[in-house]
Amino acid sequence: MKNRQVYLKLSRNCVACVMSLAFSLSFQACSDSDDVAGGVTDIGNSIADLSDTLRYSGVVQDLQGRAVPAARVVAYLDNSKEIVDSLETVADSTGFFKLGPIPRISAKGSPRFYAESKGLSGLRGDGLSDVRLDTICIAAHKTLSGKIADATSGYVRIPGTHLRSLISEDGSFAFDSIPAGYRMDLVYMQNDSAIAQFEFTALESKDSLKLPELSVNGEWLTSGDMPVIAEYYSFHYYLPYDYPENLPNGYGDPEIEVYLGMNRDINVLNHDSSVAENVNYVDGLSGKAVLLEPGQFIDLDTLNPTGGDFTLSLWTKWNGPNGEHQVLFCQRAYWSDSTSRFQWHYEVKSGTFAVMKGMPDYPGAVYFGDSTSVPVGEWAFLVLVSKNHMVSMYVNGKAVAIAGSDGTEFAGEFVPNELKRSVPFRIGGDEIGTETWNGVIDEVRVESIARSPEWIEVMYERLKP
Repeated sequence: MKNRQVYLKLSRNCVACVMSLAFSLSFQACSDSDDVAGGVTDIGNSIADLSDTLRYSGVVQDLQGRAVPAARVVAYLDNSKEIVDSLETVADSTGFFKLGPIPRISAKGSPRFYAESKGLSGLRGDGLSDVRLDTICIAAHKTLSGKIADATSGYVRIPGTHLRSLISEDGSFAFDSIPAGYRMDLVYMQNDSAIAQFEFTALESKDSLKLPELSVNGEWLTSGDMPVIAEYYSFHYYLPYDYPENLPNGYGDPEIEVYLGMNRDINVLNHDSSVAENVNYVDGLSGKAVLLEPGQFIDLDTLNPTGGDFTLSLWTKWNGPNGEHQVLFCQRAYWSDSTSRFQWHYEVKSGTFAVMKGMPDYPGAVYFGDSTSVPVGEWAFLVLVSKNHMVSMYVNGKAVAIAGSDGTEFAGEFVPNELKRSVPFRIGGDEIGTETWNGVIDEVRVESIARSPEWIEVMYERLKP
């Protein structure tokens, strides 16, 4: 199977408390023994010799968002057919862990991350990005059942575990105990060869999950009853779907999530929307970052994360004011009330940071701090949070006061423009050649969830140089 990633996400509407226990296998990941997720081999960093390795870090939490101290965390290398290697650690008293070096992907397989503590377990199938704080969420075990149309034999397995379930003559399969998890894979096997795969999330409060009927579509298992998560360049964003309501604030799975670590190619355009011939990659927080040349921006096509709550964040090493407006994030075709939905930028006229939705001084603009709010020449973590149409700006984990409020106000009312057309979403610049952000950009996130002040502060502390 190829490494291209096109996914389906499990919707709450697809969950049912109906379960056939035929052809199921027991999963013993919550025992106190070492036989977890099919067994652990403490390989003593032997996988560190493989190329393209990363160091991973994160936090183990339960569904209420509470840190899980001393949780056991394992990185499994899985080649879709079986587990081939593993590396193990224990989270500290705050639930924080580090693992690595581990290959991002290799001939041996790609990593899955498993955590367990006191009868709860969780699996992440997507991996955690280089030194980026993220979460493994643990919960009670669940049952899982489904059916593959036209399949009469073979089996399905869940990578990162030794769980298998035989397929009956009518195509049905069932597991009587699987870990909770985010972006877990289900692989359809025939004669020990991977035929097709499917991705789902098992973080529902219900303990029995039933997948819709699946069919083989090339190398993927698909269903007309479920929305698609589409790949776009080097990251993924999620089309809206019905998502569990009980996820903790801080778990890394909102409806739309874009993460750009700058360690691979990104889509950089010139202000006239032509593809940039030169992209200036420089040293970042860890790995590479991007220093946009004047007139460039990072393009996310018509991504639309600002319809409700959202969080935009990046790390930057700012070179300071340069006599021009400097765009951080914008959603606009050009600077007109009819084609501009949202923009967060340094406003040269007022010397502040501004959130706007149309022409300058358009009603509803919110201004934060001043030109000294973001340090010059050193790494800074910038975050903009919109919750219930109130926006707040944070620098290095601390809220920035609204300009002119004498440091007493930290949130302002803001509602993006409603447009009749889709417009581009851009980072670090726009269609005006002089408005490029004047500094290095790294660790970009676009999320349709309002991150809490506590989450922002923890993220800053974990990643600060």
